[in-house]
Amino acid sequence: MHFQFLLSGPDGDIELSPETLERPFLISPEEKHPFLTLADYFGALQKFFMLEEGRVFSSVLKNKGHQAAKNLFGISRVIIRSEKHGAFYHIASVELFGIEGKNFKFAVTTALSESAKTSLQEEHGILKALCRITPDYLPELFHRETVTWQADSGAVEFIMVLGAWLDGYHEWHASENQETKKQQIQLWDYQKGYRFLDDAESYEMLRQVAYILTCYYDQTSFCQIYPWHHGAGDFVVKAEPGVISVKLITARQYDPLVHFDGQEPADRLVAAIHFLLNLCLRIRLDRLDGVGEPAWLDDFAVHAAVEGFFAGLHRASATNRLMIGPVTDFLEIMQSFEAQEISAMYGSLLQIYADEDQDDFRLIQQKLPEHAVQMHEALQRFSLGKA
Repeated sequence: MHFQFLLSGPDGDIELSPETLERPFLISPEEKHPFLTLADYFGALQKFFMLEEGRVFSSVLKNKGHQAAKNLFGISRVIIRSEKHGAFYHIASVELFGIEGKNFKFAVTTALSESAKTSLQEEHGILKALCRITPDYLPELFHRETVTWQADSGAVEFIMVLGAWLDGYHEWHASENQETKKQQIQLWDYQKGYRFLDDAESYEMLRQVAYILTCYYDQTSFCQIYPWHHGAGDFVVKAEPGVISVKLITARQYDPLVHFDGQEPADRLVAAIHFLLNLCLRIRLDRLDGVGEPAWLDDFAVHAAVEGFFAGLHRASATNRLMIGPVTDFLEIMQSFEAQEISAMYGSLLQIYADEDQDDFRLIQQKLPEHAVQMHEALQRFSLGKA
């Protein structure tokens, strides 16, 4: 069995020379590990793959109906790619060749720092719980393991989570289109090349983002997926001719955003209003090119959020999870608010935004009056026939 270590990039795979593998391993994009190298990282991933003669991977393949994968002896080649180094986690893909004449690809999320390991274990539990609501919009998770790696200067422990590789799904971010001189959403497709989504694709993508978040919103406990941020790459999209499909790949917390003393019908209504307010605002926030200054998406994002939210309420109604009363009544309530009232209702959320990210908060303060007007307009123009 031959192992190959690669670095994934926008222009294709990058072969790693022995010199490159000796470079320091990055704990985060700006912090080097005191002694680990890239070779150590890839070595730990290889060790994870080979645990108990490949039991973890072979068991997943067997459960998927690939009986020839009861052991790994038929595998001729394994490619391990470093896909992304984030602020907390490191994403790798593991691609297997030689079983039934096919190749199989998995995702491995890795955490090393103590805070990252705690977060990843909590997130693993949250995603498993969310799958019980519906698994449709989440990656399938197979296994979590603690992997000890002995380097020359000491031993470290990685937490690794094995999941399905979302083939054809890509990260995306707001970017300046030099041809149109406009800010647009750019798809980070490493296989076919970066490209800008057209207006219809961008709208549908954000509509699905809003729909997914609403589907997982618990209208009784007020628990919701939060925080989430486009700048962190929390949602990925498959954008093919005539097809837009969105998945949520992370869920850091699942708690109420605003706490109430009771769970009376009025509390459920006010909590749902806060959920929609937050959704319509945060869906506009990104980081330019993923790492730059805060970016603010145009008002089409608000219209997409409103449509996706009400589609999510319809889904909740169909699955007996609608607890805020008839959807028509909730829309009438939202349409009764003037722009100034919408702006005032954001007051209870501003401290949350200020505590999370001061750069985002300054942009929110600047844009909020106009945003309230645009949200009011989106609500007035919306009808339930669109959801």
